[in-house]
Amino acid sequence: MVSPDQILTYSRVVTLVLCLAGATYLDLKIRRVPNDWWISWAKPALFVLCLELWILEADWTIWLTASAMVAYASTAVIGRPTVKDIRAGNPEDIIVGTWYLISIIGVIGGIMRHLTPLMDGIGFGSLVSCNYCSSAAEINLAYLWGQMVLIGFVLLFFEICYQLRMLHGGADAKAMMFVALCLPGWGILPPSESALMPPALSLLIWGALAFLVLPLYVLAQNAKSGDIGNLRMSWHARKVPLDSIPGKHVWLLDEVMEGPDGEKKIITKMRPKRGSRSDLSLDDVLEELSEMGVEKAWVTEKYPFMAFLMIGLLPMLLLGDPVLLLLNLVGLP
Repeated sequence: MVSPDQILTYSRVVTLVLCLAGATYLDLKIRRVPNDWWISWAKPALFVLCLELWILEADWTIWLTASAMVAYASTAVIGRPTVKDIRAGNPEDIIVGTWYLISIIGVIGGIMRHLTPLMDGIGFGSLVSCNYCSSAAEINLAYLWGQMVLIGFVLLFFEICYQLRMLHGGADAKAMMFVALCLPGWGILPPSESALMPPALSLLIWGALAFLVLPLYVLAQNAKSGDIGNLRMSWHARKVPLDSIPGKHVWLLDEVMEGPDGEKKIITKMRPKRGSRSDLSLDDVLEELSEMGVEKAWVTEKYPFMAFLMIGLLPMLLLGDPVLLLLNLVGLP
């Protein structure tokens, strides 16, 4: 007999895998994921979330708190309406502004209703009221409300990461926000109740760990093509024919420089120049390299982080929280 919790978790996992797989394909092919993609896949994710709240008999404060988290996440794709926009009478801005206001009322109501039971449930009831004065039903609803609030903190974390350029692509930040909404808790996945981190943060860590495998992959590719002699470059860059560079998602690391004596020589840099080259300047550099008799140049490929998030999905779904896994491996409780 399949339990409701199993149905919800499997539905979330299928939605998450399909959404990220498609987003990864788009990011690899055209280096962007349209907002329509996230809006379309948000519908099944939110349907499952609403189904869970309905099954668990959530009260109005929990529903509106969840609505507040969805409203916050929506700013990544529809923007934030300003007071000026609302005063201008734009119907869409008025509707969104009203949505925000009602959701905020729900969050305030949730604080008033569920904060004390939540503190009781985690053993800090004395900080806000008498200890152990809440019923089991109240504590369960408080946990559910707390899970909705936790989604908001996770969303805020990813927005900060994007603003600080720790997540370089807007698609990467939106993907992590989608994970936070689609998979707010572990459900029946490992490590379930013993997890130290929410699934979205765990996936971020697994994706970062998958990224660390990239130098080994690049080294193997260079060894296969016979370009492993330059260890300074061969762990993060590859040598490719000049005629195959235009149109590819790569950064060119070679360029021709003129020395003080007027003699031209090829300079290979570890990192590409800040900003992106125009097609014209790239063609000029390639032409200069060709005139110097160069047939292949060092480039570093633009690997989208979305691909590593997709790779990180497998260990996250099978092994769970990487922090908890590490603590268990070293024998810490």
